[in-house]
Amino acid sequence: MRRLSFILIAIIATTFVANSQPRALGLRAGMDCQLSYEHGMSSNDFIEVDLGVEFVYGYAVGLNAAAGYNFMVAQPKWTQKGEWGFYAGPAVKMGYLWVGGYLAVGAQVGLEYNFNFPLQVSLDIRPAAGVAIEGGSCRIYGAEAILGSIPCLSVRYRF
Repeated sequence: MRRLSFILIAIIATTFVANSQPRALGLRAGMDCQLSYEHGMSSNDFIEVDLGVEFVYGYAVGLNAAAGYNFMVAQPKWTQKGEWGFYAGPAVKMGYLWVGGYLAVGAQVGLEYNFNFPLQVSLDIRPAAGVAIEGGSCRIYGAEAILGSIPCLSVRYRF
């Protein structure tokens, strides 16, 4: 199972690298801390993939992954240097905590700023709801969706 997961991740990463669209790599932090990768699909949409550690009450309790397909909703000209952008789109989130795992769907909404040099800063929220499996029982993963509404700050290097 680990080999299959590694092969799938390698194929996806190779596909992203082969494409010549703009990309960004950095950190996303809020209720969890994630390595964040953003891949531009066109001038108006991009894919964001995040892998990281989930925290509850200040303790690392598991690993999580999230992916979203975001669309630029607006790009206001608030400054003469750099670029602003509001984005939104569907997202999926999955993880394995010390008590069990979960799979959820939701949305991501955010605001980003691209400096004139290769740095990108964004602030977003990603609420989600789905199914959680804990101790052999299944429940609705929804109360934790409130935690997804806590803003996360991302800082990425653009290349």
